[in-house]
Amino acid sequence: MIDDTTFKNEFISLRPICKNDLQFLVNWKNSEETYRYLGGGFHPVSENQYEKWLDNMIDMTGNARRFIILDKNNNAIGMIGLYSINWIHRTCEIGVFIGDEKARGNGYASMACRMVENYAKNYMNIRKIKLLVVKNNSIALKMWQNLGYSKIGEYSEERFINGQYCNVVIMEKFL
Repeated sequence: MIDDTTFKNEFISLRPICKNDLQFLVNWKNSEETYRYLGGGFHPVSENQYEKWLDNMIDMTGNARRFIILDKNNNAIGMIGLYSINWIHRTCEIGVFIGDEKARGNGYASMACRMVENYAKNYMNIRKIKLLVVKNNSIALKMWQNLGYSKIGEYSEERFINGQYCNVVIMEKFL
């Protein structure tokens, strides 16, 4: 298990999700701005429903690792995770979002990605990370490119967002 100090720099830190994070997670999940482009899409849920999911999100023994992103004042501002971890092929997927609207645009997501990539490479022996990003989400697409992820393909009309079908870019990075 990772302790709270494993991932830290002068601006952010990452820690495993805990039950006390329920309210942040529910608020972020119920924000169209936050969840519009994410894989599961925008589907508001009740606190009771999210509470049922929380134990699975906390579990660090399976094929996912999720962390809360904290600012330098220890305020929860977002979430990052490694998903679909394949222990044989040494690959996984990555996802990140900044749920606190005031914290967006400060580079926190990029910093969190670098921290998680370091963890994946040096402690989990992951060799490649993959992701999907909605093509018209230009801010996210630019971030992934700046982090060294390469476009390897594209799904046409893959996700239904705000009344239209959007293409999704397939990206990967060898660590």
